[in-house]
Amino acid sequence: MPAGDLASVAPEGPGAFEGPGAPSLADDSDTAGPGRTGAKVLLEPRHCYTCKEHYRTLHHFYDQLCPDCGDFNFAKRVESADLRGRVALLTGGRVKIGYQAGLKLLRAGAKLIVTTRFPRDSAMRYSREPDFAAWSDRLEVFGLDLRHTPSVEAFCHLLLTRDGGHQRLDFIVNNACQTVRRPPEFYRHMMASEVAAFDGLDSSQRRILGSYEALRDPQRLAAAGDLSRSSALEYGLSGAGGGVGLTHAAELSQLALLPDEHAPEPGLFPEGQLDQDLQQVDLRGRNSWRLALAEVSTVELLEVQLVNAVAPFVLNGRLKPLMLRTVNRDKHIVNVSAVEGQFYRNLKTTRHPHTNMAKAALNMMTRTSAADYQHDGIHMNSVDTGWVTDEDPAEIAARKLADHRFHPPLDIIDGAARIVDPIIAGVNTGEHLWGKF
Repeated sequence: MPAGDLASVAPEGPGAFEGPGAPSLADDSDTAGPGRTGAKVLLEPRHCYTCKEHYRTLHHFYDQLCPDCGDFNFAKRVESADLRGRVALLTGGRVKIGYQAGLKLLRAGAKLIVTTRFPRDSAMRYSREPDFAAWSDRLEVFGLDLRHTPSVEAFCHLLLTRDGGHQRLDFIVNNACQTVRRPPEFYRHMMASEVAAFDGLDSSQRRILGSYEALRDPQRLAAAGDLSRSSALEYGLSGAGGGVGLTHAAELSQLALLPDEHAPEPGLFPEGQLDQDLQQVDLRGRNSWRLALAEVSTVELLEVQLVNAVAPFVLNGRLKPLMLRTVNRDKHIVNVSAVEGQFYRNLKTTRHPHTNMAKAALNMMTRTSAADYQHDGIHMNSVDTGWVTDEDPAEIAARKLADHRFHPPLDIIDGAARIVDPIIAGVNTGEHLWGKF
């Protein structure tokens, strides 16, 4: 995209900016086209992010989409369906796209099981939503570090066997991914609440976390008559290392695994400074997104494959019997992918090969297994969220914003709408796509 096309004047949307650098606009709003009186018109055409066609009329919300694509995307932001009685599993549902996808599923009436490494923080975020009372009884949050595969297996076993095996599962959204590796300091500000006494939490948060906290403390659950000590052993939660990624998901984030994490440079993660997503500000001058193959550590290579490809493989495979417990044939698996997982792209940089590999592997799982699952009424697709986040280090991202008014063309609500669209559109239209990637 040429630098001249990066400026933005769209109000209140992903491209809302003020100040100098905005493109020149035509004075005659009548050139906006039928039904678009009053729309702003560019003197120079742009390429639409979605359809790649030229356009001059600015959409009221998106500055990098043509009016037609803008209208379509804007409608998808608020589109919903009747998901009452349905159960969805969403990985990585704490922040950003995953969080917005969780809200969309809950507000559609679904029961939602969320996994995250930081369950207390996740519960706090959901509990602050103004309509929390309307769906709080349909939300469960579990801590789960997807880097620890035995814990992923244990979590699947839990879902398959709890409540006497009478649970159902209609949708799996494999949203969690690791793109930029963060050191322990990035997560440290959450640790006090993650390890605090459960009884000291707000009652609404205790309700969301109840099943997970009981799992962490088998004695508490056994007292309630739901889980025996032998069952805990069955889940792999006892013994050296057992289900540590399930029972101590947050604590694992504090393990220093790389040499520079044992003696971190001060000032890179300033205390009390959070970004727009209420995540720790990261001032490192270089991160995973800028690395070439020879610069990627083995630790990071393995973590990315475990989170982005291995965990979805395990979840999709082990939980298929649970999805088959009901006879309806409108079930869905969404493997959240990205453009970097595509082979046919003409413009492919030499950076972050490990994330490219992981997303390509995810797409191949869809390509290989979608037909198998569709035979049983489970519709598997890989879905690209679209360009929502600038993964460059903060200094580079700020420079692009200052010099070129650069920003991603979509926001986290757009990304969430995309990844749940196979479910929403399928239920609304009766047409259930599968095998797309």
